[in-house]
Amino acid sequence: MMQNSLFLKLLLLPVFAGCVSIRPSHLEQEMTVAPDQQWLQPGITMTNSLFRATLDIKGHHLTGLLMIKRMDTVADSTRAGASMGSRQPAGKGRQDVATRIVFASEIGMTYFDLELKPGGDQVISCFGPLNKKALLNILESDFTLLTGVSPLRITKTCRQTTTRRRIYGGKAGSLKSWYTLSEEGDTLFSTAARSNMVNPVFIKYNGSLREGPSKINMDNPVIGLNMSLKLLKR
Repeated sequence: MMQNSLFLKLLLLPVFAGCVSIRPSHLEQEMTVAPDQQWLQPGITMTNSLFRATLDIKGHHLTGLLMIKRMDTVADSTRAGASMGSRQPAGKGRQDVATRIVFASEIGMTYFDLELKPGGDQVISCFGPLNKKALLNILESDFTLLTGVSPLRITKTCRQTTTRRRIYGGKAGSLKSWYTLSEEGDTLFSTAARSNMVNPVFIKYNGSLREGPSKINMDNPVIGLNMSLKLLKR
């Protein structure tokens, strides 16, 4: 039943997706020096983190543990075909940086296991009702933004006139992104992004970004997908 109803909801995505804007309101453009873009990547402080997680999608509720783990490997020609399903073959002597995202129940059943790379993502495994291409593409985009797999290229520096917060716009891989920081520019409050008309995502952070956020909330309003993360171990 869950599989059929979720599939139907995903089919209706393009009809309603155009109504959601990711651009923060009340912006005035500034000509200031862009911040340290590496610092803006939340994944820098989440290379090996374990979270208690809840996933809600259209009335369905999943709970468990979510692991974010960064893996650095040196690829060579002998391993060019080792990555099953990889969209980009490894090159000799090239440094591959992969981020593994595993969400599993408390009793060990894996909901999904994803591997993210700048050159292409891979689905290692996925629980049947969630194993839909449209949904997996959205999850991959969400976690690409969250972990900073594709670094942000800042093209706009703005100030929010109502709050005086700093706003940076640009692209992270294929994602058109907006980052909202404190007035001083030393705390990241939220990010928002979309790669096309289907999958806008809004991520809120709670806690020091330099040390790693203690709470994270990811919201995809178009499909009613919301994931909350609470840090357990880093």
